[in-house]
Amino acid sequence: MKLLIANWKAQMTLSTTRTWLDEFKRLLNEDKSLIENLQKQLFTIVVCPPFPFLPLVQYGVREYPFIKLGVQTISAFENGKFTGEVTAEAIKDFAQYAIIGHSEQRANRNISETNINDQINLCNKNNIKPILCIRGAEDQLHDAETIAYEPVEAIGSGQNADLEDVLSMKKTLNIGSGKTYLYGGSADQNNIAQYLKSGEIDGFLVGTASLNASSFFAMAKAMNSLI
Repeated sequence: MKLLIANWKAQMTLSTTRTWLDEFKRLLNEDKSLIENLQKQLFTIVVCPPFPFLPLVQYGVREYPFIKLGVQTISAFENGKFTGEVTAEAIKDFAQYAIIGHSEQRANRNISETNINDQINLCNKNNIKPILCIRGAEDQLHDAETIAYEPVEAIGSGQNADLEDVLSMKKTLNIGSGKTYLYGGSADQNNIAQYLKSGEIDGFLVGTASLNASSFFAMAKAMNSLI
């Protein structure tokens, strides 16, 4: 499975989300080849907005069933008296994917490997596909089919990791052919070709470059040309 995932983090508003959707759809409608290959599921685009904008994005891409929605985290709890939590059951009608264990969640919210394991189990229970973020070999793989390697020093730095390092981490983690292996960390339209051409990397978890509809669309076009 090949994936191109937009992780908007907490960097969008209602108005910028609307603008992004309008621009991305305009560009997409001008590229019939890309639409055809997305319909054939040669790769999948996933958009992960902040929680408040899930309904807006879901409505905005309703005519494009090949564009999926994700969330940037979920609660480690099931529905209950947990003020401020957003549970898997609450978002399962909006999102098909969930980013779990992102380094910013690990650092800012101090989530543990136990929390991560609970989140993954709740994803699986609610038919949400977890995307497990790994900083390095010190992090546990748990029972996730999709692994996103995001070296902390590369995130938001503008300096993507060397291909050799990304492939070495895949080998170290012992990620077999049955799992999806993604790279994240300053990935953009100018550097993804080297990763895809290796045949060992299945897609990208994109932060900064996903905030601009044109740059994210350029990544989709680049993937389309190399698949």
